[in-house]
Amino acid sequence: MEVFFLMMGLWLVVAVALGMRRPRGFGGAALRARLDAVYGEPHELVRVSPAGFPEADLEFYDRAKKELEAKGYTFIADVEDTTLTRIYPHNRTFMRLFVDAGRMIRASVYHLHPRGVVISMLQLVQLFPRHLRVIELSSEVAGTFLVTSNTHGVDRLEPPPEAKVERLPLSTPVLEVVARHEKRITELLREHPERSPVSYESFDDVLASIARAHVAMARHRQKVGGLSRDELERLKGRPLSATEEAFLREVQGKPDPDAAK
Repeated sequence: MEVFFLMMGLWLVVAVALGMRRPRGFGGAALRARLDAVYGEPHELVRVSPAGFPEADLEFYDRAKKELEAKGYTFIADVEDTTLTRIYPHNRTFMRLFVDAGRMIRASVYHLHPRGVVISMLQLVQLFPRHLRVIELSSEVAGTFLVTSNTHGVDRLEPPPEAKVERLPLSTPVLEVVARHEKRITELLREHPERSPVSYESFDDVLASIARAHVAMARHRQKVGGLSRDELERLKGRPLSATEEAFLREVQGKPDPDAAK
């Protein structure tokens, strides 16, 4: 879910950063409003039936479920983030949640088929894949979220300091992502035996951890003003132009220094 939130906040940012044509009226203030909508309010996750998502790759969900259960993971629920559905109605999807046998890893599997005018432009120039089949694993230890996913290159917004995210290639098989995360959490606990991971004993425990991660991300987005200079320059691959500087100030809600002269 941590990576899911990052990607949902990213799409229009990437289009803007790469200098592509924005929808009419979509300036810095509008981008900030969209980012605030994604990160600035509690998200509601509700149980759903896969039958309500005819465009979802259900074979992917079922294959991942079979592989995870063979590794001792327990299926928890299929859920929809109705808050994100309201913000991105054309990109509606659901997440399949699991916990491992030790109850210290929560896993989510989801299929995203990004759509919309801006996303279509990104896909035409091969800057964003047409389909994302994601496996994401998270563990929460002493206020830190250890996250492993197969989203290298597509979740370019920086996570908050509380999240230690490792991004593997999109083509990484489910069980390789699992093995990598299990190795990371084992190494962390070996190095810090005094730290105890949060235990996921129920559906509510999983939702509570997701909510805490979202609070950390929302706090970080507010701290950087929605979008940081480093993020925008990294996406551009160069220092910002005067026009881009003005756009960033608008996103961050900062005054134009020349206006006071």
